[in-house]
Amino acid sequence: MAEVQQTQRELRLGFVFDHNKCIICNACVDACNKAYGGNWRVLPVFQFEGATTALSISCNHCDNPVCLKACPANAIKKERNGIVYVNQQECIGCGYCQWACPYEALHFTKDGTMSKCHLCMDRLGKGMPYCVESCPTGALSFGWLGESDAQVNYLAPPSITKPRFKIIPPRDMKIVASPLKEKSESNVKGLIAFTVGSEISLGYALFKLPYYPLLSFLLLASTLLLSVGHAKVSSRSIRVMFNLKTSWLSREVLFGGLASLLFLLEEFFYVLYYPALIFLGLSVISSFMVYMLKSRPSWYSPDTPISFLGTAFTTISPIAFFLSHQLSLLALGGAWSLVEIISWYLYKRDVRIRGVLNLIYLVSLMLPLITPFTCVVPTTIALLSEIYHRTHFFKKVKYYGVPKY
Repeated sequence: MAEVQQTQRELRLGFVFDHNKCIICNACVDACNKAYGGNWRVLPVFQFEGATTALSISCNHCDNPVCLKACPANAIKKERNGIVYVNQQECIGCGYCQWACPYEALHFTKDGTMSKCHLCMDRLGKGMPYCVESCPTGALSFGWLGESDAQVNYLAPPSITKPRFKIIPPRDMKIVASPLKEKSESNVKGLIAFTVGSEISLGYALFKLPYYPLLSFLLLASTLLLSVGHAKVSSRSIRVMFNLKTSWLSREVLFGGLASLLFLLEEFFYVLYYPALIFLGLSVISSFMVYMLKSRPSWYSPDTPISFLGTAFTTISPIAFFLSHQLSLLALGGAWSLVEIISWYLYKRDVRIRGVLNLIYLVSLMLPLITPFTCVVPTTIALLSEIYHRTHFFKKVKYYGVPKY
């Protein structure tokens, strides 16, 4: 990681693009696709008041490569000259790097691993990158850059990754485009299961409810296996824990796995309760930190940790009250639900059903005071609310990317 921490002033290789020289011939994209076939470079076209221009963009070989830091398998590397590349022999195909990148520079291959522009590193010293070599007007060039300048309104804020990319804006037109986009993530059932399951396990074990060691072990182990199945190259799944230094995903899996094991052993050694609970807490914290990505504004919100932590208390507090008859437990569930309602109002008002379910939950907390057995009602409502919220969390993702073209 020493290479990643080099100072901003050092020269590193990067691309330069001049809007005023681009004739939109697509030669750069065609050359890259012919050489690698990975759709690494794109050429979005912009039109405004009769004028037309385009932007040739691929990986920006950033000074702060968040894709590298996010990768749990430690499969993304950065050379001293600034080139960021993927070692596909180490990639597990989890796609987390793709989530972290605000320029949509990473793409899945047919074998499930990730690929991206590597600045034709094998050609350097013998020739130029194919995209640069093919450009007939010199609109796209590359070289040693001391300062980058990608501060334009049609790309993500450069402060996220500090891209090694210099853009010369068009002289005769203003580009009106937004880098904010929306999409739905696929293959997320395992992720929903583990995030919700680990949070319920935390609440259940925290209150030491009946058979909590066995139930926490079963819930954690089963949902953890489901979430690891999100990786497309399952034969390398063990590598998911290879980047504990910077990847929250590595930490989430390690802490969750250790907590699961310790809860199983706690059936025989009660002294392991607190270590198991601590590791489970660290896993839940790592779980919401996985999604606190600046490249995804809909996730990078206080509502993410509030809703993730809230699951542990809104779902379990009514059951804990039924077993102990402590009013403070109902109050705890109600307080968390109230915080979730405030968070919903401030950040997620578009998810109307979430707010309605939380309000119904607050009212239903009165039922156990009348008939304790009705504690199942608020617990069920809370579970429905959390699952709905988590499903919507993945279905409507607002993220930074290349402007639509």
